[in-house]
Amino acid sequence: ELQTAMERLSSGKKINSASDDAAGFAISERMTAQIKGLNMAVKNVNDAQSLLDTIETRYADQSELLQRVRELSVQAASDTNSQTDKAYLQVEADALVAEVQRISTQTTFNGEAISRTSTFQIGSEAAQTIDVTNVNHSSFSGSVYGVATQSSAAGATILDVTGRSSERPFAVGDMIIVGLENPETLYYISGVGSASTNADGTFSQSITLSSGVATNIDADSTIIGAVGQYDPVNGFVLGGRGSLLRMDLVNDAAGALTSIDTVLDLLASSRASLGATQNRLDYTASNLMHVSEFTTAARSRIEDADFAAEIARLSKAQVLQQSGTAMLSQANASSQMVLSLIK
Repeated sequence: ELQTAMERLSSGKKINSASDDAAGFAISERMTAQIKGLNMAVKNVNDAQSLLDTIETRYADQSELLQRVRELSVQAASDTNSQTDKAYLQVEADALVAEVQRISTQTTFNGEAISRTSTFQIGSEAAQTIDVTNVNHSSFSGSVYGVATQSSAAGATILDVTGRSSERPFAVGDMIIVGLENPETLYYISGVGSASTNADGTFSQSITLSSGVATNIDADSTIIGAVGQYDPVNGFVLGGRGSLLRMDLVNDAAGALTSIDTVLDLLASSRASLGATQNRLDYTASNLMHVSEFTTAARSRIEDADFAAEIARLSKAQVLQQSGTAMLSQANASSQMVLSLIK
């Protein structure tokens, strides 16, 4: 008993081996796994917040650039500027749009592209995750983009999509990128179905491609954006309908304003969705820390030593040991006295 009390007081644990409490040992081990998982999940959430902060910074910088481009477009719309003046304004606008494109393609986090669907592990158990799709607003894209609503195998030519457009849905002649794995692959839309408008302002539509997609398409995660357009007069034109690359401040400043407002609206929508996810992760981190704290307290009641009880046990064992030793000493002394009488 003395040895057990000293072991528990020195380790601070009531359960130092499975033999001390087999059931309690199994429960505390399971709780330990959960606590360690929760603590790592908190780190995951904080890392996810850093990734989303990077995306937010990208959106903010692009919005600031486009606000300046819009100022130039408003200035170019006035005939107080000569054609030469408008050409100068076009030069600055093109440079700013190029920077919007550079930010889209070169912004990374931890060496990885941020324009993708990210899965964040936010719990201690399997499947406790959330998926966040980060839309890349490129200057090459027009005002029409969307996501696949159903999974499709490689080689499929018909895709069902849900999209958003301030002008109109996808049209024959649009050149699009399907997926994020091979964004250099362009597909020509050779046919479209009638589009229906949804309650949230998006549209649903079926599109037919001139060639089958190169890879499998996952539902709700594959970005489909119009990046170019083909027409009989100009042929293939880089930049879809409403693309920033097709702005003409010299001859159509009003049209440029419409395109810029569309992109600004898309950026605002993306930033709002991103902000909602950031707020959600804040609450997630708080919940994880609370669960970890309470689980740690529960584990403590199972495996941690009760110092008051163990000190009392130690004192009792020490008193018994000392009294036993004293009684043995007295017994030995009595024997010596008897021997002395015999002598």
